[in-house]
Amino acid sequence: MRDDLTFAERMHRDLRDVRWPEPAELRARARRRSRRTAVAAATAVLAVASISAVAVGGRDGAVAPLSSWDDRRLFQPEPEPSGQAEIPQEALLELTDVGVPSNVRLGDTGLREPVQVDPLLEICADGRGLSGQQTASRYSRSQTLLQNDRSAQGWSSGGPVLTQDVYRLAPGASARFLTELDRTVTACAGWTEVAPRPWGLGTIAVSVAHTWRAVERDFAGDEAVLLRHTLSQPVDVATGKPLDGQFPSETRMVVRVGDLVTVIVPASGLGVDGPNIVGSTSDAELLELGRTAARRLCVAANPSC
Repeated sequence: MRDDLTFAERMHRDLRDVRWPEPAELRARARRRSRRTAVAAATAVLAVASISAVAVGGRDGAVAPLSSWDDRRLFQPEPEPSGQAEIPQEALLELTDVGVPSNVRLGDTGLREPVQVDPLLEICADGRGLSGQQTASRYSRSQTLLQNDRSAQGWSSGGPVLTQDVYRLAPGASARFLTELDRTVTACAGWTEVAPRPWGLGTIAVSVAHTWRAVERDFAGDEAVLLRHTLSQPVDVATGKPLDGQFPSETRMVVRVGDLVTVIVPASGLGVDGPNIVGSTSDAELLELGRTAARRLCVAANPSC
């Protein structure tokens, strides 16, 4: 009887050390498992079709064996930092925080998504040899706020007002991310891109110089940066002559609170003619929006504010 009690006590103690996966992690792994099952089923169908073709046509064929999937991986314990894990909706900007008519919100959640500030900046980082291994988040939540348009039929959804992504990073990775971002911004000052662009009735090779610079720093949360992306006048590569037209500048904010990093992109940074944020595109009002975003992040940050 004593041996049974000892075994039960030992099992109880060991179970306390087991980390059960978070609900979002289980859902994500289940989705990946479903995709693998679908791929395996499709491969099996193709294998049957190939065998049939060999029987009819008399040709030799070979079917590659399917790799097995170990169900135990679904519940394999992994190191997990303490504190909050999934990102609640309350950590994102609310519709009332944006000073334009908007009551339409599109959202999504993710697991181990890469942290992205600006796709073009990432291309420059690759060219400068600074990309390394892109920072991956533990959890993420994103949203797009849409403007209300007034028409004869009433209110309807218009163009985007802004997008916001919130990423939860591993301990220490959030601060390193801002350091690496500064390094990339410095290296990409004056980066020249040559790419085909539609011009007139056709497409020509156009050269454009890109520059990113930090307009404001540390205005919210633990760390923050307001990035301004400007483009030079385009030049026709074939003739070397400047082309008529100028690309508008783009602005985006990165704010960190604890282990959370948020990237906010107003409509102008999305490449569309969207409404002004908080009544205008002034930097002062964008900074105030960043401070509001930092206060929202406090409810879910590790450590909490």
